[in-house]
Amino acid sequence: MIKNGLIASVVFIIAMLALSVWAMPLLPIDGQFATHWNINGEADDFSGRNTVLWLMPGIGFAMAVVFSILPSIDPRRKNLLRSGLPYQIAWIGMLCILALAHAMMVLNATKIVNLVDITTGPDLLRWMAVFAGVFVTALGAVMGKIRPNWFMGVRTPWTLSSDLAWDKTHRFTGWLFMLTGLVTVAAALVLIPRWAMTILIVGMIGSGLLAVIYSYLVWKSDPARETLVPDSAD
Repeated sequence: MIKNGLIASVVFIIAMLALSVWAMPLLPIDGQFATHWNINGEADDFSGRNTVLWLMPGIGFAMAVVFSILPSIDPRRKNLLRSGLPYQIAWIGMLCILALAHAMMVLNATKIVNLVDITTGPDLLRWMAVFAGVFVTALGAVMGKIRPNWFMGVRTPWTLSSDLAWDKTHRFTGWLFMLTGLVTVAAALVLIPRWAMTILIVGMIGSGLLAVIYSYLVWKSDPARETLVPDSAD
């Protein structure tokens, strides 16, 4: 699990660094470049050359470090290791999104790709929305395989106090994620990227809220749930 994630991290980080090294002489040292676009396609944040070139590779490196050490510090390490497939999908999927975001910023800064009009959107934005939808769908498909742990999954007071609540909540949330991801992919292919990303964001927030409520309802109906203080205590 860790080995595969580290190999993927090295590949993606080297690719991002290579793109940055290639773009470095094309960007003026004192220039300001768009690094964020709002839902209407307007650039609303600008940064210098160093941010555009090195921020995402730095985040990718930090992500690799965090993902590689989490299993060793989780009190329920065996359960996290048993969640290997979802762990790798989350790790590698986030690296892919990071690399695509890096490519968007760098190629826009070099004016090879124009991201000014996100409403009609160049193919790079459209395919980023497609990939995000595929990632969420894939993650949803394996959420039921996540075992109780302290770092990954739907961690509410109720899922952490009831194995039944944990299992049923993750299966339920997995279906919500798959629905959100599939609708996002369809919207990205048929509609403009702006609407696809809106569907993704709303779907993820809604899935999270429903998961919290559902986890409480399952916990409440679980006769074997654990409580911190016995009901008979004074």
